[in-house]
Amino acid sequence: MTLINRVSAFFLLALGACLIGYSATAYGLIREHLFHQLDTQLQSALNVLVAAVEVESDGVKWQPSDHTISLGDEKEDYEVRWIIVDEVGRIVDESHNLRSPDSDDQQLLSIATSSNDISSATHHSNQWRYLQHRLTCPDPKPASERDDDESASLTVTVARGTDQLLADLWRLGLLATILPVVLWIAAAVAGRTYCRRALRPVGEMAARARSMTNADFNLRIPVSRQVDELSSLAMAFNSLLDRLQQAYQQQQRFTGDAAHQLRTPLTVLRGQIDVALRRPRAPEEYHQLLELLGDQSHELQQIVEILLFLARNETDAALPDQQQISMEQWLPEYMNHWRSHPRFGDLQWAIDGHPVLTASDSLLQQAVENLISNALKYSPDGSLIIVKARQNSGSIVISVEDRGSGIAAEERTAIFDPFYRSAAARQTGVAGTGLGLALVARIARAMRGTVRYEPARPQGSRFILEFPSTTT
Repeated sequence: MTLINRVSAFFLLALGACLIGYSATAYGLIREHLFHQLDTQLQSALNVLVAAVEVESDGVKWQPSDHTISLGDEKEDYEVRWIIVDEVGRIVDESHNLRSPDSDDQQLLSIATSSNDISSATHHSNQWRYLQHRLTCPDPKPASERDDDESASLTVTVARGTDQLLADLWRLGLLATILPVVLWIAAAVAGRTYCRRALRPVGEMAARARSMTNADFNLRIPVSRQVDELSSLAMAFNSLLDRLQQAYQQQQRFTGDAAHQLRTPLTVLRGQIDVALRRPRAPEEYHQLLELLGDQSHELQQIVEILLFLARNETDAALPDQQQISMEQWLPEYMNHWRSHPRFGDLQWAIDGHPVLTASDSLLQQAVENLISNALKYSPDGSLIIVKARQNSGSIVISVEDRGSGIAAEERTAIFDPFYRSAAARQTGVAGTGLGLALVARIARAMRGTVRYEPARPQGSRFILEFPSTTT
C-alpha cells in the first residue's frame, strides 16, 4: 500500500468514526428531547384535567360545563386527546378532536375504558403515547343516591399520537445517515487530492533519487516551497549529497595525486635501472646506483605507508600502542634524534609545567617530525625553530614555530588536505609530496586531538597540536 493510500485510509477511517459517533449521538439526544417534550406536554394536560375534577368524601364530580379547559387546538389531530371514564368504564367526557369512528381513536377509547394498570409512568401502545390518573373518593355513595355528574372514581387519560413524531425522527435518522455519507465521500475525494498534492514532493524526490547514477552527484532533490518536514528532509538529503560529492571529488583528486606522487619515484627507479643496464660498470658505480635506488625505494615506501594510513577510516586510524607519555622526558629524547641534521643548532625546545598525555609514541613522533621537517624546509638557514610543550587547561599543547615566509590567508584552509602545496612552497623549488600536514591532521584526530595553524610574529608559521591531558 502506498503512503498516499495509508494516509488517506487513516484519515477516512478517523473521519468516518467521528461522523458515525456524532450522528448517532445527535440523533439520540434529539430523539430523547422530543419524547421528553411530548411527555411534558402530556403531564401538563393531565395536571390541568385532574385539577378540574372535584373529589369529595362521598363522590367524584366532573362538571365540564363549569370549567373552561384549554389544551391547545382540540380540533387538530396532532394535539393532545383526553378521555374521562367512571368506575364502570362509561365515558364521562372527551376532547373534541377524538373521533370515535376512527380506528386509531377506537384503540385509544379501548385503552381508556379497559385499563386497570394505572401508574404515573408514561405508556406507549402502537402509535399512542399516554398517561392515566385515577381519582377515587374515600366513602362513595350508593349508585342510587348519586347525581348524574357523580361517580365513585374517575380515570383521566391523556394521549397524543406519535405518528408525526416518528415520521420526524425517521427523516432525522435518514438525514443523519445520508449527510455523513455525502460528507465522507466529499472528504475522501478532497482528502486524497490533498494527500496526493502534499506528498507529491516525496514522489519527486524518489524519482530524482532513482535517476542518479553511482558517480552523479550533481542532481539535487527538489525542495518544496512549503516550510515543513518534507522541505527539511529534502534540504538534509541535499546536504548529504553535497558532502558525498565533496568526498567523491576529494577521493578522485586523492587517487590522481597519489598516482602522480607514486609515478615520480617509480620513474626515477626505472630510469636508473635502464641506464645501469646499458653497459657494464665499475663496482663503485653500481654501489652509488644501489644507494640511489635505495633512497628512492625508501621514499616510495614512505609515500605508500602514508597513503595507506590516510586511506583508513577514522576509527581504524588509531594505533593500539597507547601509553602515558611524560613530555618532560619524551621531548628531550626525541630532539636528540635530530643531532645528525645539519641544522640541529637551529632547533630549540622548551617544556612548561608537567604535561602528560596518553598517546601512541610512534604516531606522536611522526606528527612532530613532519612539523619540524616542514619548518626546516621552508625557513632559511640560521633561523630559529622552536618546539614547545606545555600544560594547558585540560589539554597538552605542542607547538612548532619557524621564521619562514608563512602561509597566505587564502591558503590556510587547504593546507591540511592531501597533496596540497601552497604557491610559496612550489615557488621555492623545495621537493615535497603535500602529504605531511594531511598526515599530521589524521594523526591528531586519531589521538582525539586537533592541529591548527596560526601566523608567528614578526614572521613565520606556528603549528599547534592539542591533545587531551592525562592526570598522573
